[in-house]
Amino acid sequence: MDPIALGIPTYYDVIPRRDARDLRTIRQKLDTDKYDTIEAFEVDVDLMLNNALKFNGEESEVGLIAFTFRDRFRALMSTWKSGATKKRKDSEQGTPQPTAKKIKMG
Repeated sequence: MDPIALGIPTYYDVIPRRDARDLRTIRQKLDTDKYDTIEAFEVDVDLMLNNALKFNGEESEVGLIAFTFRDRFRALMSTWKSGATKKRKDSEQGTPQPTAKKIKMG
């Protein structure tokens, strides 16, 4: 993570470098099998979100996004851990995704 390039030069003044997490770092750890457990992955995601809240503030736009992300992430992890996604019958389909509409530019 490069706080200068990201336009947040004071980031390491607020968040210790050893505790810094971002999606790129988490993705790299996933891709290189650095997580021994699902809980270790969850800890990193929670740390990233807590850092976002601490650095930006709970009422900031980033803070509100972090709360939304955390709630959705926890719900998805809970569903995954319960095995509910594996229990879906073959005939059941997930929520259909909207199809893209072609817009005629004139």
